[in-house]
Amino acid sequence: MKKASFIFLEAEKDSALEKIRKAGVVHLEQDFAGSSDTLTSLNAAFARVEKAHMVLDPKVKVKTESYSTEAAESLASEILQLLDSRKESEDKRSSIASDLVKWEPWGDFDPSEISILRSRGVDLRFYEMTKPKWSELSQTWTTFSVKETKTSVFGIVAVTGDDPFPEIEAVQLPEFGISELKQQMLTEEKSMADIEERLLALAERRELLEKRMGILDQDIQYESLRSGLGDEESLLYFTGFIPTRDSENIKSLAADNGWAVLLSEPTEEDLVPSLVENNKVVTTIKPLFDILEVLPGYREMDISLDFLISFTLFFSMIIGDAGYGSLFLIITILMRFKFKKGGPGFNLMYLLSTGAIIWGALTGNWFGSIGLGNLEPLKGLVIPQIAAFPEIFGADIDSGNTIKYMCFVIATIQLCIARFKNFIFRMPSLQAFEQLGWLSMLLGIYHIVLFLVLGISPIPPYALRMIAGGLLAVIVFGQQEKGVHFLKGVLKGLNPIGLFNLFLDSIGLLSDIISYIRLFAVGLASLAIAVSFNTMAAPLMQEPGVAMIGGALILLLGHSLNIVMGALSLIVHGVRLNMLEYSGHLDMEWSGIKYKPFQKALRP
Repeated sequence: MKKASFIFLEAEKDSALEKIRKAGVVHLEQDFAGSSDTLTSLNAAFARVEKAHMVLDPKVKVKTESYSTEAAESLASEILQLLDSRKESEDKRSSIASDLVKWEPWGDFDPSEISILRSRGVDLRFYEMTKPKWSELSQTWTTFSVKETKTSVFGIVAVTGDDPFPEIEAVQLPEFGISELKQQMLTEEKSMADIEERLLALAERRELLEKRMGILDQDIQYESLRSGLGDEESLLYFTGFIPTRDSENIKSLAADNGWAVLLSEPTEEDLVPSLVENNKVVTTIKPLFDILEVLPGYREMDISLDFLISFTLFFSMIIGDAGYGSLFLIITILMRFKFKKGGPGFNLMYLLSTGAIIWGALTGNWFGSIGLGNLEPLKGLVIPQIAAFPEIFGADIDSGNTIKYMCFVIATIQLCIARFKNFIFRMPSLQAFEQLGWLSMLLGIYHIVLFLVLGISPIPPYALRMIAGGLLAVIVFGQQEKGVHFLKGVLKGLNPIGLFNLFLDSIGLLSDIISYIRLFAVGLASLAIAVSFNTMAAPLMQEPGVAMIGGALILLLGHSLNIVMGALSLIVHGVRLNMLEYSGHLDMEWSGIKYKPFQKALRP
């Protein structure tokens, strides 16, 4: 990336910004907090359309239709009107419900009849009071008890002519009776149901609102920049970042229009966006990065290829079932034909499914069935030393230990690659040699892990020497900085606090390698679950009729659950090994800012 600073005359503001936006390569250095009536209006319009879009059900299939501003605004207006109507009905329903609760003790009556009685000389008032007070009141006035609770009385006092009522606050009569209130409640509920049905029907048009929001977002960005430009007398300026490959085009554009543009290297303080570009094969991993919402920082390495290779291997070992892999592959192919277009997402699933099939075939795991694993030619594909069912090949085969050994080998190779990459990335700095120290320690600790977990002994003498040599290299080169004397860097490495942290980090290497055993553990758990459901269903599958149907349901539900748990394990374990262990040894923080050029996309 190059840092690009643009300067142009205030009189050329609109034409300059339009041409820069048309070039579509400048990532703005900041979100310009401009201020103008136009910007206020655009923000209000965006909020309005966004509010309408948020209430539409995202699960409803989208109906494609041609875009127009009028159609989008009309749709937003209709949705917002429906929301207002729904809110009005909800308020009315709430008020009615409150009245029903309040007047339920009095029973069902028509309040208008009270007025009729009053016109005929009989007046009624409603009271709610304690039993003692009601008893006292009944001694003086004509009363009728409607309902009594343990402590209260709901009653009516009747007077004739000009006789006075008790000087006690009476309950105000409702406007409607219970029957009428219930009818109103049904009316409001039907109105709300009709509104929900209409909103559900409109959900298929939500793409129209999404396009409208996209256009408004572009206009807001433009107006924010336009009204927030830095100014100095009659000159305006702003700063952004452009890909290095577009430098000459930007220079030519500035020269043709008489602007000044200064291109420079970004500084350490600059928040530089990351633009990750890979070939078609490596781009296969992009959908996973998009789901995880991660991006390497501008000054961090792009490990897309590493991630693709290792995640495919982890997926294969965690799912560990050729039958499941075959299902994934078939579903992916069917979905590909349904949508009639491919893409990185489909390519990723092709790759992962194939990996699961290969690993499952090599271990003889087909839906966790020992019977399928023992069939020819499937049995001929199995490597006995890693077999899911080693008893097929002999009692002396311990495939579990072999796979654990493979996990530790994978761990050591991956983490050593990370340290070696860091060494290359930091050259020619002296501090780069610290990474070789860590690499040496990894190789030595690998043998300690084999001894502690698998009981492989003795620990080779060179392993301890590699650990000691690695520690020495980290101490000597870990604190070396440009412009600082070599011996001063060594002394900084001997700082007691630094040495204590180094000891903890060294212990961390041991746990990092051991953590890869999760590939074996999760795969084993998945196999055990599949075998358990197969065992449960087997007796039922041998009986005709209802029993066989029950067995089939057990197989379907059991294996479906196992697949879901496997998918969750991939996030918890498969992604973790790349995002934490491997990335940690690369000193990656995934702090990237997505490259978003200031541009005017084609109007839909």
